[in-house]
Amino acid sequence: MPYTLLAMENPLLDIQCKPSEELLKKYNLKSNDAILADASHQSLYKEIVDKYDVAYVAGGAAQNTARGAQYFLPPKSTVYMGCVSDDQFAKTMKEAAEADGLTTNYEITKAAPTGTCAVLLTGHDRSLVANLAAAEKFSAAFLQKAENWKLVEEAQYYYMGSFFLTHDGGYESAKLTSQHASDNNKTFALNLSAPFLSQFFKERLDSVIKNTDILFGNEDEARTYSQQAGWNTDNVEEIAKKLSQLPKGNSKPRIVVITQGADSTVAAIGTSATVYPVIKVAASDIVDTNGAGDGFCGGFMGLYASGVHDVARCVAAGHYLANLVIKSIGPTYPPMSQRTNVPKF
Repeated sequence: MPYTLLAMENPLLDIQCKPSEELLKKYNLKSNDAILADASHQSLYKEIVDKYDVAYVAGGAAQNTARGAQYFLPPKSTVYMGCVSDDQFAKTMKEAAEADGLTTNYEITKAAPTGTCAVLLTGHDRSLVANLAAAEKFSAAFLQKAENWKLVEEAQYYYMGSFFLTHDGGYESAKLTSQHASDNNKTFALNLSAPFLSQFFKERLDSVIKNTDILFGNEDEARTYSQQAGWNTDNVEEIAKKLSQLPKGNSKPRIVVITQGADSTVAAIGTSATVYPVIKVAASDIVDTNGAGDGFCGGFMGLYASGVHDVARCVAAGHYLANLVIKSIGPTYPPMSQRTNVPKF
């Protein structure tokens, strides 16, 4: 059977710890942000492994979302593409993906090690510092190989994070896939992913948003996009409506979904916006907020790709899965053996 949902982006192994405020200051990091590592961050990874109790978690935002989407779908419904090296980190990620029922179709490079992401947890905030390494070696040529493009042609739903747009292979692949979806009346979903993307990659971002049917983001990403677009508003409902009305490559209305952490989620279609309260969680029950947004997108996309296109129901599924994620370490989901009573939304 063909895979229903195809996800693509940068597969990264998360190296997660709870550092001191001094470490954040040393590397000039904000407590709640996502950035690409530069030369000043190269010693960060060794330092956190040497000084802190770290956990290794299979990551990469779209891979997290794909694992979550599979939670709501029949077996073998979701496949993921990205680039890794032939090393132990890649093996660890592949095993974690398979444990959640996700099929991986990695491009393998020997030109760089598998990418990593420092996940620095302080309170309920998380600072992400991604060292893409092998992940940015993904090539459009790999995607266009007959056996791989067949996965594109057979899928009906697609999900990507905008981190993919920072390197040429990812950007070209996003353009090819989103255009295929637009031309064939399929559903292409994109995540704004991080504020820096609309600051430094807005032209690339807009060229893919043009063919995007479902656009996800959080309030910081939405407000940064608004600022870069010159919209002169930080009202999330207004921004969601404006994002929905950006130029579109076909006649299908664009759904925009903006999460706001512990505050209500906003969904907009055209000039109409709706607010959905989240599931309240006691602070004492929150273990780790890393991956909560990925989990939300996983729940939404999983239900949507199952054929339920009611936005309210898909938001409810997203809230449900995000609620599970924040009660455990990293973007992890209940084991397959425990998925016997998955709610209907």
